[in-house]
Amino acid sequence: MTAQQVSITLAYPQFPDETPDIRLIALDLDDTLLTSGLTITPRTKSAIQASRDQGVAVTFATGRMFLSALPYAIELRLDLPLITYLGALISTSDGRLLSHLTIDKQTCIDILEYLKPLGCNVNVYIEDSFYVEKLTPQVEAYRKAIGAKCLEVPSLVSMMGGYEDGATKIGIMTDKEHSPGLYAGLVERFGDRVTVIPSKPTFIELSRPDTSKGLALAALATELGIVPEQIMAFGDSPNDTDMIEYAGWGIVMANGSEELKGKARWITAGNDDEGVAIAIEQLVLR
Repeated sequence: MTAQQVSITLAYPQFPDETPDIRLIALDLDDTLLTSGLTITPRTKSAIQASRDQGVAVTFATGRMFLSALPYAIELRLDLPLITYLGALISTSDGRLLSHLTIDKQTCIDILEYLKPLGCNVNVYIEDSFYVEKLTPQVEAYRKAIGAKCLEVPSLVSMMGGYEDGATKIGIMTDKEHSPGLYAGLVERFGDRVTVIPSKPTFIELSRPDTSKGLALAALATELGIVPEQIMAFGDSPNDTDMIEYAGWGIVMANGSEELKGKARWITAGNDDEGVAIAIEQLVLR
């Protein structure tokens, strides 16, 4: 089956009669824009460039660190501010910081003390690096995948105490068996102080409660004078939920979570079947 046939099979509810008036495209990276090999295919690059040639603005909305997302922005020659760290940090590709909202420092310390006896791999993101207490194989695989700087410290709690501000984000790597219980415990204990999102079956992200991809995208759209119906947002996981709900055209990948698919305006092919390119070709360029 070709990628085009896949897209028609998965399109929901159907192709619109007229091409939507899309003025802004927001792209999640992992498992959405990027293939399993963490690359952007030539067809996808071509579709994104063609949409930009039509005057469509394009940005990223990712949970990744800024420096981890930057190489892909450079590859696509994006000049719009990039939404990173789940909306907690917004910066242009040339390094002009527009917004940086960190978790309350004492909240970070309380969370780290809570997690300490649980034996999880905990990542604390500060100043576009991430800190861990032990470079386990799981941590090293993650570091290589995102191409980021990782610093090992004896104690995350002590390290956190040495900073004036809190962390940009906290990430917890666990396994599928323990992830639901860990998520529930974090929500019960800290749900009024941070947003807790299971972005993958084995990865939980904590961020400031007034930050999200959707909120950051809405702020950017307002700045550009673009309304939700003119926005196309792509995602696959729970951390994309409010962005998919906000955008007039919330596009979810075939490999995305079933819950998120239920909120989609349109479902495209998977990230390894060039789903981003297919949706842009069918809904923006046709």
